[in-house]
Parts: sequence; C-alpha cells; structure tokens
Amino acid sequence: MRSLLILGLAVLGLQFGCGAGEADTEMQSDLTSREDPLIRCIADYYITYYSDATYTTAVGSERCVCDRTPTRTGIQTDYAVENYYEECPWRAAETP
Repeated sequence: MRSLLILGLAVLGLQFGCGAGEADTEMQSDLTSREDPLIRCIADYYITYYSDATYTTAVGSERCVCDRTPTRTGIQTDYAVENYYEECPWRAAETP
C-alpha cells in the first residue's frame, strides 16, 4: 500500500512537472549581451608553470602588468615558480 501511494505521488509530480521547465524565459540572462568586468592586475609579476615537481619542462606562464588584464599561455599546474613580483606604485600608496 505504501509503495502504491509513493508511486501515485510520483506520477502526479511528473504530470504537473513540479514547476520544472516553466521558468520565465524573459527573466533568464541573455549571455550574448552580458558584459562581465575584466580582471585587472594589482601587481607586476611573471609566473612559469612546470609539468611536474622536477621543474624541467615549462608548460605555461602568466604575466601581469599593473592595471592591465593578465596574459596566460599554456596550462596552469601546481608546479609554479614566481620569477618576478613587484607591487604597483598606486597600490603601494593605498596601503597604510
């Protein structure tokens, strides 16, 4: 009897759709017209990414210049070496 009741409720849920698929399409975000803000660098730095813990084969890099968008090439891994890092002059002036 209990399983019959559960089955009946499941069928009713499927018949009425549980509200799924009835979302207002006018309220959904239009990704073609959305503009997300770009990431801006707050420091000058250069990072090299390596394939493994031997740090012999470089597979990617990341370069950041103050107040610009980061430039990334290759892939990012857990094996990274920060070759250069310097705070942006305007950033150093803001910190107390």
